[in-house]
Amino acid sequence: MGAWAFDEIYGSSAGEVSAAPGMAAAPTHRARELALNEAQLQLPAGVLRQGRQSLSHWLDGVLEANAQARPVALPAQVVQGLAQALQAASHGSSLLPGLADALQQAQALQRMSTGATPPRTLVREGLGLLMRLADLESDWAAQQAWLDPLTGLPGRRALLQRLQSELSRLRRQGDDCCVALIDLDRFKPVNDQFGHLVGDRYLAAFAGALSSRLRSYDAAFRFGGDEFVLCLPQASERQACGVVERLRRGLAEQPLLKAEGRELYAAFSAGVAALDPHKSLGQVLGEADSRLYAAKRAGGLHPVGVA
Repeated sequence: MGAWAFDEIYGSSAGEVSAAPGMAAAPTHRARELALNEAQLQLPAGVLRQGRQSLSHWLDGVLEANAQARPVALPAQVVQGLAQALQAASHGSSLLPGLADALQQAQALQRMSTGATPPRTLVREGLGLLMRLADLESDWAAQQAWLDPLTGLPGRRALLQRLQSELSRLRRQGDDCCVALIDLDRFKPVNDQFGHLVGDRYLAAFAGALSSRLRSYDAAFRFGGDEFVLCLPQASERQACGVVERLRRGLAEQPLLKAEGRELYAAFSAGVAALDPHKSLGQVLGEADSRLYAAKRAGGLHPVGVA
């Protein structure tokens, strides 16, 4: 991982994270794949935007038709778009309740628009739904900005925020919390032999496997490249090493994916360090980084915690 990683997060610069020194630019085909994944993540936001625009046009039509006393049905794409966004929202997303309520509101408005509801009532209800859609669209965009588009995991900014929150809690309550830095072993041969598209699938599959094996209050983050960070609250260094070791063993028993008829397994090295109220986050991550390299030198067989 190296000191450059910590300088980017904890140094004087608050701008975007740049590539590591010496890191090659992504090949064109990999860039296209990343762009596709990002577009898929942003699809629901686009659907919400289209629904909001359709609703706005419908409200204009209601006002125009009011003088002619003719009904104007709510466009079906408003309801369909909300249903699509609700289906696309990830499990556990904080947006799910709002999307579900907005869908029910749109369905009710659609029924009202085909009946004898006064235009004034339609406009009032329509404006309320319009404001809700605008809020959901904004919240969705903000949420996606924190996610790594390839793996779907939170990225560095979200990691920093979570660790700062855990450090504050530790200072107040004295609870344990550890971080585990994970670096995939033998990932470069996957890219070299099968290509970067398979490498990207491998990373995404590894991220999904990590998330599915963690406790409900743990969290996984993509730090960059083939590096990941786990936040493990309520765990001492020994317990955190146990969690990481179980992850390592579990991933070794089941292939992540198949490529060209071959089963690809995940192997990784890890370094574990505990948050400390007397140390900065940079110091704690630096300790975990040193222990990660110690694990690499030892063959990556076990996570390295307290020296």
